[in-house]
Amino acid sequence: MASIGFSESFLSKRADVPSNRILCQIDAMLHTIECMPGVGSSLVSESLTNRYGSDIRKAVVSPYLILYSYDSATDTVSVYDLIYARSVH
Repeated sequence: MASIGFSESFLSKRADVPSNRILCQIDAMLHTIECMPGVGSSLVSESLTNRYGSDIRKAVVSPYLILYSYDSATDTVSVYDLIYARSVH
């Protein structure tokens, strides 16, 4: 299981999620990412790669995207942000 770290941005936005059901889904996806870091898609928009780097991955928890990267050398997941999927251009 990979170690996982969270940005302040992610933690702040997660705290603002109004639905307990969606919070549970986010937490379940984070557990999945921790166990299988390659689960997210590497097919992300250019605006996201420009902002977070070329190794960014996304995992969908509708209506949100969890943005993260995985470093296989250190077996570490870095969770960067939680954004509305519709806000991506």
